[in-house]
Amino acid sequence: MKEFAFVNAPTLDSAVALLGELGEKAYVVAGGTNVMVDIRVGKRNGRTLVNIRDIGALKGISLQNDEMRVGALATLSQIAASELLKEKAPCLYMAANVFADPTTRNSATIAGNCAGASPAADTAPSLLALNAIAHIVSAKGERQLNMNEFFAGVNRTHLQPGELITHFTFKPSKSGFIKLGIRNSMAISIVTAAAALELAGDVVTTCRVALGSVAPTPVRAKSVEAALTGQRLTEELLAHAAERVREDISPIDDVRATGAYRREVAPVCVKRAVKLAAYGECR
Repeated sequence: MKEFAFVNAPTLDSAVALLGELGEKAYVVAGGTNVMVDIRVGKRNGRTLVNIRDIGALKGISLQNDEMRVGALATLSQIAASELLKEKAPCLYMAANVFADPTTRNSATIAGNCAGASPAADTAPSLLALNAIAHIVSAKGERQLNMNEFFAGVNRTHLQPGELITHFTFKPSKSGFIKLGIRNSMAISIVTAAAALELAGDVVTTCRVALGSVAPTPVRAKSVEAALTGQRLTEELLAHAAERVREDISPIDDVRATGAYRREVAPVCVKRAVKLAAYGECR
């Protein structure tokens, strides 16, 4: 076992104070699903684990003034069981329901899943498609960061030392999510795709599509969005637009799949996510 220290922060104020004091030596812990793995491989040597799990101000899922608010400590189980998210943000609800296994979902938090900045983070494409805002606090004050600007690279974000995510906000949207893995549970994704749409009749007025496991960070499919926006949603248009996803991704070979395979299946995942957003089903 590697060396590390542990402190408990029972309130938001105490957490902010500890993070400000410790700076880069702090490692925020809530669900902790990756903590022991990181410690065993030496990634957290000399760090102080700051436990924020009991901070009530960071919990909860609510709708306020036509805006969804999801607390940083909302667990994946809570998201997967939320009838409010099922109605207002189906893509995030769907992502949570295929995340790991029930035991892991009971501990893992949405902020932890994003802050780890894995290219395969299951909730990240949904937050990108929803145009979500991360609300952040530190000893220097509060700031907001759009999730499209959140990820800096593999396992890297634009969070600064001493900063803590408090919650995410986004507007309700028709949306859908697809995950392709090598099995139905406990699978790190091969490709994930999330889509959020606004329609006027059958014309796409607003479209956001995002993918995971196909680039160094979760990524927006801007070429797909451009091909769909302002157009009448037809099977032919969707097929054409989905193919353009290859312009937006840079998949690699790994133990789960080859980059070539990801390039082949990404358009299929995009089509299915868009259909879920538009129709509530893949038809």
